[in-house]
Amino acid sequence: MKKKILSGILLVAAALAASAQRGLKEIPNPDVDFQEAAFRLPAGASINLFASDPQITKPIHMNWDGQGRLWVVGSPLYPHIKPGEAET
Repeated sequence: MKKKILSGILLVAAALAASAQRGLKEIPNPDVDFQEAAFRLPAGASINLFASDPQITKPIHMNWDGQGRLWVVGSPLYPHIKPGEAET
């Protein structure tokens, strides 16, 4: 019984994950100036673009370390290539 419930929960979670962006109506404008203008910052705060495409290509994960550095992982194969397909 517990296995059936767990299987059902996993099935629902997988279905939700698979349909997460299917309702996306508009692709966000990738222009840096447009994106910076969209930020709502508290008084005295500022933002700074320090890396973008092509330095970071297809980012899949990011993490801050103890020294305040941002580490970004990218993959030229993201989301995936089909079997037998050459990477571009």
